[in-house]
Amino acid sequence: MGKSRKTLDQRKGKLTVLEREKRKASEEKANSLQKIGLDPPYWLDDKAKEEYKRIVPLLSELPIASLDLALVSAYCQAFSDYVNATIRMNEGDAIIETERGTKLNQNHAIKRDALAQINSIAPKIGLSIDARLKIFTPKEDKKETDEFEEMINGK
Repeated sequence: MGKSRKTLDQRKGKLTVLEREKRKASEEKANSLQKIGLDPPYWLDDKAKEEYKRIVPLLSELPIASLDLALVSAYCQAFSDYVNATIRMNEGDAIIETERGTKLNQNHAIKRDALAQINSIAPKIGLSIDARLKIFTPKEDKKETDEFEEMINGK
């Protein structure tokens, strides 16, 4: 999978006027998409719905659209799985005695998998500090330099 596409403000390389116009038009179209709904999807469990209701108003400040519902829902469900597995871990032993010996509580694997999913999705929807910084970092105004002008002026 290739690198994720950067917004026009995040680009550091030089772009032609045509490329700039194309990117600006695509960003404007992306910003005009239908916003994500405030009501959580019916298929989420109760803890995931709570998380959805908590984060969606905060995400409205970011360029999140209704098309991102699957990612946001997956994040909320993974969060719920993590919390529920943690609660179950606190109620029981970390190591379980079986007929064949001891084994690690299955909630460890659930927590590990849920955390991996959370860490995978969070940057994609702006839930990590790095992702938000990339979105909100203002573009540095670089003075366009002309190589021939530098050569003539001796700079």
